[in-house]
Amino acid sequence: MFFNHNTTLKSSLLLIIFFVLLIISGCSPGRFAGKEKFTESFSGIPVRVFLDDGAGNYNYSIESSVKLFNENTPVAIVKKGNVLNFSIDGNRLNLKIADRIFSGYYFIVEPEETGALLRFNGKRYRGLLRFLNENGKVKVINSVPLDDYVKGVVPAEMPLGKGNQYFEALKAFAICVRTYAVNNLKGNGSSFDVYLDTRDQVYGGASVEKRISDKAVDETRNIILGYQGKPAIVYYHSICGGHTEKASNVFHVPDLPYLRGVEDGDPPNCSIAPGFNWNVKFTEQQFIKRLSDAGLILNDNYSLEKMEVTSRFESGRVNELSVQLIDKNGNEKTILINSNRIRYVLKPPDNSAILRSTLFNIFTDDEKNVT
Repeated sequence: MFFNHNTTLKSSLLLIIFFVLLIISGCSPGRFAGKEKFTESFSGIPVRVFLDDGAGNYNYSIESSVKLFNENTPVAIVKKGNVLNFSIDGNRLNLKIADRIFSGYYFIVEPEETGALLRFNGKRYRGLLRFLNENGKVKVINSVPLDDYVKGVVPAEMPLGKGNQYFEALKAFAICVRTYAVNNLKGNGSSFDVYLDTRDQVYGGASVEKRISDKAVDETRNIILGYQGKPAIVYYHSICGGHTEKASNVFHVPDLPYLRGVEDGDPPNCSIAPGFNWNVKFTEQQFIKRLSDAGLILNDNYSLEKMEVTSRFESGRVNELSVQLIDKNGNEKTILINSNRIRYVLKPPDNSAILRSTLFNIFTDDEKNVT
């Protein structure tokens, strides 16, 4: 099978930059709210970023002195060179440091020195790290002030240009990133707010921060995009493939006037981007396993009979993909995969990310292999 596609649509759609610029300039037409509509301070709001989900045992090496909290109670200063050994104990979490053992529902690690950074999986992070037991695994969350989170996203998601080349665009984008984060704060009903990858916004922590993007975040402090007096629903993409998609066709959101698809030009302006054309290759076995992993079939004892796009949206993106299978007993089965779910079911074989977009053509060769 061969997926040929001419856009790198991320987990989101285009937010029309015109609206963002209206907010920056303070010229706020009737249905859009400017800064004056949101007088509260957003910059200090903590954002909880999901970093890792380990097994039942998890080790964290201390690279600079940290304060350790058992839930909200301070219990120790842990010096460089120690290792925190976490293990699951029912619905609680055990922690062993050298010859000391602690037990609690979660543990917090924060730098001993004000302004210092934490290291995790080779990257530097601001804020604190929370280790908790969830579903029998040690989950690691970075809790970081909102604007520090935005500073870790902007340079990871957008080219910075040379000098001040893209500065105004970076300011507009910082507003988009901040608005997206504000809309995804889940409160106490969830252990975290956002993922660190394209499932939400790519977040590189303090390791990716740059002076020009930090300045863009600072100069748009407390500004978010609004619609009818509330934070706007914000989606954005890296490459639109020539036409953006209506958001309600992809996500569970209302049909809003600023989230409808628009043409990018003829030829598309984004065609200069390196990822405008791409392909993903599967073997038949890999493709069947993807369906099994997604729970669409009970096992992978099937072979592929036929696959076709049965409907597309106006932008050309796939609305429905039909997959016809046959098992070893000759029983046929048809699976329909709709819209954005296609991207999560048909992740590339290397598991690097979800499928780039649903704007693709699909082919199979004589051996039913992915090309």
